Amino acid sequence: MSRAINSQRTSSIGWRCADCGALITSIEAGRVEWLTGEDGRGKTNVKGLRLVHNSCRYDDRREFRKDHCLVEGLPLERFVGPDGLMLLLSLIAQREMPRADLLELVKRIHIPGYEQTRELFSDAIHGGAVAPLIGEGFYLQSEIQELLTWAAHSAAPASQSRG
Repeated sequence: MSRAINSQRTSSIGWRCADCGALITSIEAGRVEWLTGEDGRGKTNVKGLRLVHNSCRYDDRREFRKDHCLVEGLPLERFVGPDGLMLLLSLIAQREMPRADLLELVKRIHIPGYEQTRELFSDAIHGGAVAPLIGEGFYLQSEIQELLTWAAHSAAPASQSRG
């Protein structure tokens, strides 16, 4: 395994599975998958991009019966490290997959701390705890660290009161 993949391992506690909601705690346990079909004009349509446990994959038969979609995907390992980032960038450049979904996947896999904070940012921004410099959805490492500190302090009184 490359040094880049090993460093990715230590920068994240895992990724939230889009199917079951539990943490994917190792690169080997995850998969990125999507659905591919055709629209009414015969043009390829890609949807449903998601990061899941290997055991939480789309059901091939159900998806085909539902809208004649094929399930495609790759192991999470293919998307981590510099080569994984390049693969994701090439998918964005090809413009066949939903751009917003791909950008979110890039952030989830490659930006340290993003996965742990992505669902907290909206409340923190609207509550005045964090003010993103770049814009909503794109956060600097200092803002991610600030949010992690804010979340830890916000959770501390609740855990102390259970006592």
